[in-house]
Amino acid sequence: MYFRFKALDARQQLINGESEALDLDALIQQLQQQGLELLHVRRKRKRRVPRISRRDIIDFCFQIEHLLNAGIPLLDALHDLAEHSASTHLRALCQRLSRAVSNGQALSAALQTEGRQLEPAFIGLIRAGEISGRLPDVLQRMGHNLQQAEALAARTSQALTYPAVAGALVIGASIFLMRFLVPQVRVFLDEAGLALPLHTRLLFALSDFLDRYWGWVAGLPPSLLLIAILAARSSPGIRLQLDRYALKVPLTGALRRKTLIARQADLLALLYATGIPLLEALEALHKSCANRFLAQALKQTRDAVEQGSSLADAFARHEIFPPLLIRMLQVGERSGALEKSLGNIARLYEREASTSMKRLQTLIEPALTLSIGILLGWIMLSILQPIYSIIGQTAR
Repeated sequence: MYFRFKALDARQQLINGESEALDLDALIQQLQQQGLELLHVRRKRKRRVPRISRRDIIDFCFQIEHLLNAGIPLLDALHDLAEHSASTHLRALCQRLSRAVSNGQALSAALQTEGRQLEPAFIGLIRAGEISGRLPDVLQRMGHNLQQAEALAARTSQALTYPAVAGALVIGASIFLMRFLVPQVRVFLDEAGLALPLHTRLLFALSDFLDRYWGWVAGLPPSLLLIAILAARSSPGIRLQLDRYALKVPLTGALRRKTLIARQADLLALLYATGIPLLEALEALHKSCANRFLAQALKQTRDAVEQGSSLADAFARHEIFPPLLIRMLQVGERSGALEKSLGNIARLYEREASTSMKRLQTLIEPALTLSIGILLGWIMLSILQPIYSIIGQTAR
């Protein structure tokens, strides 16, 4: 709950402020700890909690881990981060966590009140670290895990940004030529009464189409995208199918699948290593997965394991998981080194995803350059060839 209050400090000066507390009694206790005497209070509408970025979570893990290893108590570490963090969102998170911890809550319980801001797997790992007494080690491993995931996501975004920007600029320039330059050239060629080649007639036909239906051409793609987003939000079935097709898109689908598998394998290895039971780890895993199709497969895998199936056999029931992953899981279960096998799977698919991304970037740039050259070359050839023919006839 959020409260707006008036209170007196030790010097009998009036203090106006705002605070968050579980209830009125908790607010009074907070103010008493600060040396304030409550005079008046009223409830305030709860503010929208800003979304915590992955970068903020990485900073949280590493900084809290360093402070705990230095012998600083958790509550003091949270206070320190709330005061000195460069991120306003992280400062706000640490302020909320420090209030909850000072009221007697465990860190994992305080994180759980953040709702969808944090992944269930992250909260489960914090809880396992508290139970086992290895919270600094868990924070360090989670920080490295998230840092690797962020680096891979940044490289993927960087690989796709250039083609997207270049393609949009070329399409915009082509539409401009079609709508403004080509019609003027067409008037000139029609007056000359020259027989036009096929590629020039196709260019003029495309120009007429864009001139007549330019509103549809410009508005249809964003409209379809908006409809797809709204449909995915309103219908879990449509979201499931869209996420399924996202893993089958040529070129990028395989890359996305490898990235997701590497991420889930690494998380499962981390959960399993901290002593979380396998069923609970799989439960946290499927709740943390952003892709609904993969999350459904993980949930069914968890149900199969609960019914007595081995982990490898449960994964083998779904085509989304490659055969190599199944074989490595079988080896890990037979040898009793499941954690090591999961770590090897994560590193293997991280390398494959990185290699695939570099290969994709290497292929996209020349393919885009070739496509741009063909498109602009066709436009210029279709315009200049008839003009050169007229100039040749005039010279004779």
